[in-house]
Amino acid sequence: MRCRGTWLIAEGRRDIPASGVTNICLFRAGESTIVNPRKIVLEAVAHRETDVIPYILSIDLEVKEKLDAYYGGPENFPQHETFFAGTGCEWRGAESLPGNRFRDKFGVIWREGNIFHIVEPALKEPSLKGFECPVLIQDDEVPALAEWCQQRADKFRSYNFGMLFWERAWALRGMQNILIDMVTEPAFVHELFERLMQMHLEALDRILHLPFDSIRFGDDFGGQRGLLMGLPYWRRYIKPRLARMYAKVREAGKIVSIHSCGDNSEILGEMIEMGLQIFNPAQPEANDLPALKKNYGRHLTFEGGIGTQRNLPLGSPEDVREEIQRCRLDLGPGGGFIMATTKPIRPEVPVQNAAAAVQSILEEARKGSPR
Repeated sequence: MRCRGTWLIAEGRRDIPASGVTNICLFRAGESTIVNPRKIVLEAVAHRETDVIPYILSIDLEVKEKLDAYYGGPENFPQHETFFAGTGCEWRGAESLPGNRFRDKFGVIWREGNIFHIVEPALKEPSLKGFECPVLIQDDEVPALAEWCQQRADKFRSYNFGMLFWERAWALRGMQNILIDMVTEPAFVHELFERLMQMHLEALDRILHLPFDSIRFGDDFGGQRGLLMGLPYWRRYIKPRLARMYAKVREAGKIVSIHSCGDNSEILGEMIEMGLQIFNPAQPEANDLPALKKNYGRHLTFEGGIGTQRNLPLGSPEDVREEIQRCRLDLGPGGGFIMATTKPIRPEVPVQNAAAAVQSILEEARKGSPR
């Protein structure tokens, strides 16, 4: 699933959206009252308690407009801090097609909308004949990325690779086909993932010398109840290659972060052993977050934790506030927590609930780590 444009309290480049945010991605700096936001994030990731919990406000552009009207103008939006700066690969390409469609850099045709849908996979058969992976980062982009990092030295800076292995594979072949291929065409699947890994390793070689704090990999492994492809196939095809990439990032002194929606509980321990340090979005609807904190909280920083499937769209403002308070108490002790909604606050969320979420995130984060 690919999402529409989003307003984030973070800084970034509009021409290189953050992982998982497509269409128009608008980043604006907040009115920060913190001298060194980056240091606070690094302290949290190092599992030290902080006086302010780092947070992200992720809001759909349509909701942001409603909130501006609710507050009486954008100038009245609650004062907030900016902890993060993110940039990353643009995978969409520039070929627009009739019928609100586009062809991405890999040859996949998508239909735009509230959520992007695949119209035509690039690989009609389980074969890579004639297929070439694009170059993700061109040499002439590197100086601009270095300048981008330098201008945001007080922020926690991430470079984001979206649609890494699993998502790229089902985009190229179609979901049903890649699941069948994993059983019936193992040689093809190994070759496909090997090519994708080499493409990303080459991109990492171009940027790991830059002063990014974190490299984020985006790949939605989980559904509501476990891994979409199943644990044996994740271990067979994805884990060995992911381990190589994590190791490369850790050897360069960077923090390894992943965005993976759904229930990842089967593999969190293995990913930690491979070098994972930050896990996003930690969806409460698909995970037992107190159990994950108990089992993995000494080694893993949870980013997210505030659900967007239940209380935000369907509950009351008080329900929203209570969930955010509970999230801080469940995930905040001992550091290792970045407070955020697990998805952008969406248009179906009543504006009163959206306002309650914004205010509660700010209030709870400013209480600091529970002690």
